[in-house]
Amino acid sequence: MLLNKYKPKSLKEIIGQDNAISKLKKSVNDKKAALIYGIPGIGKSSSVHALARDLDYEILEINASDYRNKEQIDEKVGGSARQASLFSKGKIILIDEIDGLNSKDKGAITEIVDILKETGHSVIIIGNDIWDSKFKELRKNCELIQFDKLNYLDVLKILKSIIYREDKNVDEEHLRKIAINSKGDVRSAINDLELLMISKDDIDTREKKETILNALKNIFKTKNQKEILKSIELLDEDLDEVFLWLEENIPYEYNNVKHAYDYLSKADVFRGRIRRWQYWRFLVYENILMNLGVAFSKDKEDNKFVSYKRNSRILKIWINNRKEDRKKELSEKLSKELHMSKNKFMKEFSYMKFLH
Repeated sequence: MLLNKYKPKSLKEIIGQDNAISKLKKSVNDKKAALIYGIPGIGKSSSVHALARDLDYEILEINASDYRNKEQIDEKVGGSARQASLFSKGKIILIDEIDGLNSKDKGAITEIVDILKETGHSVIIIGNDIWDSKFKELRKNCELIQFDKLNYLDVLKILKSIIYREDKNVDEEHLRKIAINSKGDVRSAINDLELLMISKDDIDTREKKETILNALKNIFKTKNQKEILKSIELLDEDLDEVFLWLEENIPYEYNNVKHAYDYLSKADVFRGRIRRWQYWRFLVYENILMNLGVAFSKDKEDNKFVSYKRNSRILKIWINNRKEDRKKELSEKLSKELHMSKNKFMKEFSYMKFLH
């Protein structure tokens, strides 16, 4: 993917973050803890990795959302943080996605603070929004470094550089639209660019609507990136429903389902982040992982006939929605007669089953 291919190898390749980079370098040189924050996709993690390459430092990286308590953090980070580098060079301990810790993870936060005080290495913690009260102790013990949201001209510059190195011809107006729509998220802009390069279609073009069965056939039967992405783009259904169809039908198509479900589970992680944090730009990642990921996880293309089944959860959701619609209809009619609000009627509906 272009995202990996053009990941910055050095701090010289990071655009639009000069002030933050300067503070980051000083923090690492002084072996002080730093808490980096800013919106997704602006180069926070990439800058740390690029700095490690520039300094030829060893880097230990963990994703905070994967570790839920003090014991897990200590097992993964504690020992390494208190030991010298295996290769007799500097070491950076990188704790990414600190937002992933929930309010019940107080033990994990305490352990991280203890590590900051005990280690002789640079510790860099990365988050999108670090102003929650649960991060109070981290903020006290770290230098706060803000990475700025990039303006669209910086994003456009990065996209043009990729186009030049890929030797592709893409209309500048399309690049400008991608840069503006990215709202400073370079990662999503590069993914949008790749989708555009794959499809080679006008980003504003919309054709006839695609059916879910045809879209599934493209995903399960081919590895044609252009057709897969186009069929998903033209669907009336949203990605959540496509997700359920894929989840249900993978075992009917693939003998080895491990890789397909692995991609689907990664897409589900981004679904969760979208719902929790309202980062709608993550839809790009969800789309790529669940559609191209599942498509390219097959061992070989197989044209055998499969009758795709609708996920039973969709039916249950529909039935539940129908029940809710019935409750709302009754609340409209009866709440005034019963001298209660519609909300109270909905809450107490279970006590009025005789109304069914």
